[in-house]
Amino acid sequence: MATSSMICLLSLLPFALCPSVLDPGDIPILDSYHTDDSGISVDAADTKLVYDLHNAEVRFEWEGSSSFYQVVPGLMAIALYNIAPCGVVLPFTVPYAGSMLYATECNAQMEFGYVAANGSTIIITGFKPGNTLQIPKGALHWGINKSCTRAVSIIRFFNGPDISFVRPDIQIDSIPESILNVSMGEELARKISELKKPNPEDPIVRCPKCMGMCGLA
Repeated sequence: MATSSMICLLSLLPFALCPSVLDPGDIPILDSYHTDDSGISVDAADTKLVYDLHNAEVRFEWEGSSSFYQVVPGLMAIALYNIAPCGVVLPFTVPYAGSMLYATECNAQMEFGYVAANGSTIIITGFKPGNTLQIPKGALHWGINKSCTRAVSIIRFFNGPDISFVRPDIQIDSIPESILNVSMGEELARKISELKKPNPEDPIVRCPKCMGMCGLA
């Protein structure tokens, strides 16, 4: 039954309930429903099979950008990213889940990038509404909206419920200074340690250079 429900959720945007895949075993998670010749009918607000990403469990909002995360217990997770003009999705990895990004609103100046398993840097440009992008599990990835005026909205589907993410700058901060000095050289290690770093909980920030060029600073 879990597989059928997932297919239902992934097949329609925005999300809607698919009564044809309901099984009597699902009825306890419906708060209010009725049956007729066409099957089981239930309002989207009365079932735990439908998720409202705009009122999701985890929310981050700042400087015109926002992200919302909703976990479907034991099955998957869904996220909604609203990326403001000059917004940057900071580089991070999701160690325990691969994902697909689906663009609902986009522009030609939105770029996504990730590091492939062989170490190659892949930059995706020309992303349009309706396009999807696969992000492999554990791949380091990022994005930037270079538009001065147009925001971007992305829905992201994770193939597992654990969407813990790791930022490389936080990982580097955790490495002892003596090891950094040996691996990067003392001068580079010192510069890295002196950099002003974004809040660890902010997955999206604004790019100062872009904002200056766009007159948004």
